[in-house]
Amino acid sequence: MVENDNADNMQEFMQEQVNKVFELWSSKLKLPTIGPTYAFSKDFSSFANDFVTLGKAMVELKSNMDSYWSLMSAAYTRAMRSTIEQSPMQLATKEDFENYRRAAIEAFEDTFTDLFTSSEYSEIYGKLFGSQLNISRTVQSIVEQNFKMLNLPTRSEVDDILKDIVELKRTVRDMKRSVEARNDQARFAI
Repeated sequence: MVENDNADNMQEFMQEQVNKVFELWSSKLKLPTIGPTYAFSKDFSSFANDFVTLGKAMVELKSNMDSYWSLMSAAYTRAMRSTIEQSPMQLATKEDFENYRRAAIEAFEDTFTDLFTSSEYSEIYGKLFGSQLNISRTVQSIVEQNFKMLNLPTRSEVDDILKDIVELKRTVRDMKRSVEARNDQARFAI
């Protein structure tokens, strides 16, 4: 438990230090500029803020990954300890090996089932997954900005185009069906 408190304190300290560095650079980027450098600094400031956000998300991901793997490592250690306690001391016969195999399977199954059903695992895994999504969103935002600057279609614009194409396909399909239905009615009317 003491190790866990130390790890939490270290993570908080690291987070505070990273936030201080990012705040320092953010304040430097907000200094006023004059002349033609204003346009460059305006875009630069936006990119710098995005990369600061990405850096924060990466620090958060690292912290959450450390917590996740610490939890997995502790579970693995408990399972190995349980395997050693339940297995035969000597592996001289085939039956001894079979008993060792059963003890290992049972220990790992019990330990990891307990882990995966615990609220602590759910909380840590949720944080890890959330920080992975934050990185994905931040990178996507940076890529979209670069695509706009290069006058290329962004993902959101391509998604809108794909939605329009699907809608057009539906409209054309519906129109074909109504034309076919009218043609069939005209044939039967004759």
